[in-house]
Amino acid sequence: MKKQPFTHQQLFGLKKATLEKRILSYYNLSGDSETTIQYLMTLLIRKQLGDDEFELVLSDLVHHLFKERKVTKTLKKFFFYFQEYFPSKEWKYLLIRCFPARQYAQRLIKAFKNRKANQQTTLLEIP
Repeated sequence: MKKQPFTHQQLFGLKKATLEKRILSYYNLSGDSETTIQYLMTLLIRKQLGDDEFELVLSDLVHHLFKERKVTKTLKKFFFYFQEYFPSKEWKYLLIRCFPARQYAQRLIKAFKNRKANQQTTLLEIP
Protein backbone atom coordinates (compact mmCIF):
# COMPACT_ATOMS: atom_id res chain seq x y z
CA MET A 1 0.00 0.00 0.00
CA LYS A 2 1.46 3.34 -1.03
CA LYS A 3 1.85 6.21 1.40
CA GLN A 4 -0.89 8.82 1.13
CA PRO A 5 0.34 12.43 0.76
CA PHE A 6 -2.46 13.86 2.95
CA THR A 7 -3.65 12.93 6.40
CA HIS A 8 -7.31 13.13 7.38
CA GLN A 9 -6.43 16.07 9.65
CA GLN A 10 -5.05 17.95 6.63
CA LEU A 11 -8.02 17.12 4.39
CA PHE A 12 -10.55 18.25 6.97
CA GLY A 13 -8.55 21.04 8.61
CA LEU A 14 -6.63 22.99 5.98
CA LYS A 15 -8.07 26.04 4.26
CA LYS A 16 -9.51 25.85 0.76
CA ALA A 17 -6.66 27.67 -0.98
CA THR A 18 -4.02 25.47 0.64
CA LEU A 19 -5.85 22.26 -0.26
CA GLU A 20 -6.39 23.41 -3.83
CA LYS A 21 -2.68 24.10 -4.27
CA ARG A 22 -1.63 20.82 -2.70
CA ILE A 23 -4.10 18.62 -4.56
CA LEU A 24 -3.25 20.28 -7.89
CA SER A 25 0.43 19.89 -7.15
CA TYR A 26 -0.06 16.24 -6.20
CA TYR A 27 -1.98 15.52 -9.39
CA ASN A 28 0.53 17.34 -11.60
CA LEU A 29 3.43 15.42 -10.06
CA SER A 30 1.84 11.98 -9.85
CA GLY A 31 -0.81 11.94 -12.58
CA ASP A 32 -2.80 9.65 -10.27
CA SER A 33 -6.39 10.42 -11.24
CA GLU A 34 -7.92 7.73 -9.01
CA THR A 35 -6.45 9.07 -5.76
CA THR A 36 -7.15 12.65 -6.86
CA ILE A 37 -10.85 11.79 -7.36
CA GLN A 38 -10.92 10.39 -3.83
CA TYR A 39 -9.44 13.62 -2.48
CA LEU A 40 -12.04 15.61 -4.41
CA MET A 41 -14.73 13.41 -2.87
CA THR A 42 -13.34 14.32 0.54
CA LEU A 43 -13.77 18.00 -0.33
CA LEU A 44 -17.37 17.30 -1.41
CA ILE A 45 -17.98 15.64 1.95
CA ARG A 46 -16.50 18.64 3.68
CA LYS A 47 -18.90 20.87 1.73
CA GLN A 48 -21.83 18.66 2.72
CA LEU A 49 -20.78 18.93 6.36
CA GLY A 50 -21.42 22.66 6.13
CA ASP A 51 -18.24 24.22 4.79
CA ASP A 52 -19.82 26.20 1.93
CA GLU A 53 -16.53 27.63 0.71
CA PHE A 54 -15.89 24.24 -0.92
CA GLU A 55 -18.72 24.74 -3.44
CA LEU A 56 -17.47 23.54 -6.87
CA VAL A 57 -13.88 23.40 -5.64
CA LEU A 58 -11.22 22.62 -8.28
CA SER A 59 -13.81 22.53 -11.06
CA ASP A 60 -11.15 22.73 -13.80
CA LEU A 61 -9.47 19.64 -12.41
CA VAL A 62 -12.81 17.80 -12.16
CA HIS A 63 -13.58 18.68 -15.78
CA HIS A 64 -10.15 17.46 -16.86
CA LEU A 65 -10.44 14.18 -14.99
CA PHE A 66 -13.88 13.29 -16.30
CA LYS A 67 -13.45 14.52 -19.87
CA GLU A 68 -9.87 13.67 -20.72
CA ARG A 69 -8.63 10.87 -18.51
CA LYS A 70 -9.28 7.18 -18.98
CA VAL A 71 -12.55 5.98 -17.46
CA THR A 72 -11.70 3.75 -14.50
CA LYS A 73 -13.69 1.92 -11.82
CA THR A 74 -12.94 4.69 -9.32
CA LEU A 75 -14.09 7.37 -11.74
CA LYS A 76 -17.34 5.48 -12.33
CA LYS A 77 -17.80 4.85 -8.62
CA PHE A 78 -17.79 8.56 -7.77
CA PHE A 79 -19.18 9.85 -11.07
CA PHE A 80 -22.68 10.83 -9.94
CA TYR A 81 -21.43 12.90 -7.00
CA PHE A 82 -19.93 15.44 -9.43
CA GLN A 83 -23.08 16.16 -11.45
CA GLU A 84 -23.32 19.75 -10.19
CA TYR A 85 -19.97 20.52 -11.84
CA PHE A 86 -21.38 20.06 -15.36
CA PRO A 87 -24.19 21.64 -17.38
CA SER A 88 -26.85 19.16 -18.51
CA LYS A 89 -25.55 18.86 -22.08
CA GLU A 90 -22.04 18.00 -20.89
CA TRP A 91 -23.48 15.64 -18.28
CA LYS A 92 -25.29 13.64 -20.95
CA TYR A 93 -22.07 13.37 -22.95
CA LEU A 94 -20.17 12.18 -19.88
CA LEU A 95 -22.88 9.60 -19.10
CA ILE A 96 -22.40 8.11 -22.54
CA ARG A 97 -18.62 8.27 -22.17
CA CYS A 98 -18.53 6.61 -18.77
CA PHE A 99 -21.41 4.15 -19.13
CA PRO A 100 -21.85 3.30 -22.83
CA ALA A 101 -23.47 -0.09 -22.15
CA ARG A 102 -26.02 1.44 -19.78
CA GLN A 103 -27.02 4.02 -22.38
CA TYR A 104 -27.35 1.31 -25.02
CA ALA A 105 -29.50 -0.81 -22.69
CA GLN A 106 -31.74 2.15 -21.85
CA ARG A 107 -32.31 2.85 -25.55
CA LEU A 108 -33.19 -0.81 -26.16
CA ILE A 109 -35.65 -0.84 -23.27
CA LYS A 110 -37.26 2.38 -24.47
CA ALA A 111 -37.56 1.04 -28.03
CA PHE A 112 -39.06 -2.22 -26.72
CA LYS A 113 -41.61 -0.34 -24.61
CA ASN A 114 -42.54 1.88 -27.55
CA ARG A 115 -42.95 -1.14 -29.82
CA LYS A 116 -45.06 -2.92 -27.19
CA ALA A 117 -47.24 0.19 -26.72
CA ASN A 118 -47.70 0.52 -30.48
CA GLN A 119 -48.74 -3.13 -30.75
CA GLN A 120 -51.29 -2.70 -27.97
CA THR A 121 -52.85 0.38 -29.60
CA THR A 122 -53.11 -1.40 -32.95
CA LEU A 123 -54.76 -4.39 -31.27
CA LEU A 124 -57.32 -2.11 -29.66
CA GLU A 125 -58.09 -0.40 -32.97
CA ILE A 126 -58.93 -3.65 -34.82
CA PRO A 127 -62.72 -4.11 -34.91
